Amino acid sequence: MSKNRIPVFVMNYDGTVISSILPPVPIKADLRAAQFQAASDTRKKFTIAHALVKAKIVRSLQVLDWLGKRYDIERETQTTKGEASKLGNAGTVSQLRTVEGRVALRYWEAFKKILPEWLDFQGRMTATTHQNNASDPFNAALNYGYGFLEAECRMAINAVGLEPAIGFLHEPNAHQTRESLVYDVMEIGRWLVDVSVVMAFESGLLKLRDFFFTGDDYRYRFESEARQRFIDLIRERFNLGALYKGQVLKWDTVIERKVTELGRFLTGRLSELDFMEPAPSLDRQDDRELRTKILSLTSSEAKRLGIPKQSLHDLRVKSRSGRSFKLYAGTRRKLAQLEKHPSIS
Repeated sequence: MSKNRIPVFVMNYDGTVISSILPPVPIKADLRAAQFQAASDTRKKFTIAHALVKAKIVRSLQVLDWLGKRYDIERETQTTKGEASKLGNAGTVSQLRTVEGRVALRYWEAFKKILPEWLDFQGRMTATTHQNNASDPFNAALNYGYGFLEAECRMAINAVGLEPAIGFLHEPNAHQTRESLVYDVMEIGRWLVDVSVVMAFESGLLKLRDFFFTGDDYRYRFESEARQRFIDLIRERFNLGALYKGQVLKWDTVIERKVTELGRFLTGRLSELDFMEPAPSLDRQDDRELRTKILSLTSSEAKRLGIPKQSLHDLRVKSRSGRSFKLYAGTRRKLAQLEKHPSIS
């Protein structure tokens, strides 16, 4: 695999990348020099860090809007937007991190509201640290998904030729052992993992029985088969297409493209830095409006629309359940007639 320049990552049970074999890093002395110089330049460092935080916050709000189509989280969304509005007041990297942290706190409060009680999700922070210890199944899945994302970011940084230890938003310290630039780049892709984990639990792909609790370190861990199902879902999400500058790119390719743009910005070949494009397409077929429409549909109305009794029964069961579901295109077209013919409803 090394001869064929195929990256290899060894992940621990909790998603931690414990070893990697990457192709040789491109030798770009000017790029490395520009990176080190920018990390020492307060103004340029802030510009890059601001672009990263702005992109993460925008994505977080988009995820909340996506969740809001299914769940009542209006108050949590507005509180998060209130914290996000303070980004314009930040003048240092430290202040950027403070704003980002407060937005994240409110963001995870929305997740806490929508998740079922059996998950026992209390947020991404304990009294002293992040939930790397995975004291509940949802955090266990998040950690593993972030490990997958970390591998993607490492590959992108290696391919471009940047130094992974020199970041702009994150700095190495006693509590942060990851390479700083890897952690920086992860910020623009975390939404992919967040959405994937929600989808996994909503759909029933992951259930409580897919995890086991270890008494020696008080962590939740995946059963092996469930872990593979989850990895397949993550890969599917990363392989979705996104329209960017006239091209349809997979999200893993988008990450590499953004790292490439960062390199061009560092060397002066790009005048502006934008981590927000392309924007994701976050759609729901099973939003609250559709569920309400199905549950209020009478048998006579369904008959006029051409929806059989058994299909109506199945739709009602799905609408009452807590799980996500999809509709066939024909059924969606029939339900859409309710808007065209108000008398039916």
